[in-house]
Amino acid sequence: MSERIIYTADAIALYKATSSLVLVERLSSVPGFSLPGGKQDPGESLSETVVREMDEETDLSFVPEGVFGTYAEAGRDPRGNYVTTVFFGYANGVPHDEPGKTKVHIVPLSDLLYLIPKFVFDHGKIVTEYLKYRRSRQL
Repeated sequence: MSERIIYTADAIALYKATSSLVLVERLSSVPGFSLPGGKQDPGESLSETVVREMDEETDLSFVPEGVFGTYAEAGRDPRGNYVTTVFFGYANGVPHDEPGKTKVHIVPLSDLLYLIPKFVFDHGKIVTEYLKYRRSRQL
C-alpha cells in the first residue's frame, strides 16, 4: 500500500514589492526557517491554500503572480509524503506572529544565503533556486 500524498502550497512572497522575502520561523514541530504555507483543505484550490496559509501564519495578504514550481522529491519532508506547489507573488499588510507557532521575518534577498542552512525541509533548496532564477532574469 502506498503512502497517502499530502498536498501543500508555499509562498515566495516579496514584501510590499520590495527586495525582501517574507519568511516564517517555525517554533514548534520541525523548528527552523520556512516559506509561509501549509496543507490544502478539502475543496480548496492550491492558490486558495497559499493565500489562506499566508494570512494564518503572518497576517499578511498574498497576491500570487504565478507558480514557481512543484516539489515532490521522496523524503523532502520527514513528516510524510508531502508534495508542495510554490507560488510567487507579493505580500501586503502588517506582519504578526502566530503566537506559539511562528515568528515572521522580513529578510532582504541579499541576506538569504546566510539563512539557507537554517531552513527546514527543502525550503533552502527552493530559496536557492529562486535566487538563481532572479539572477538569470536580472530581476
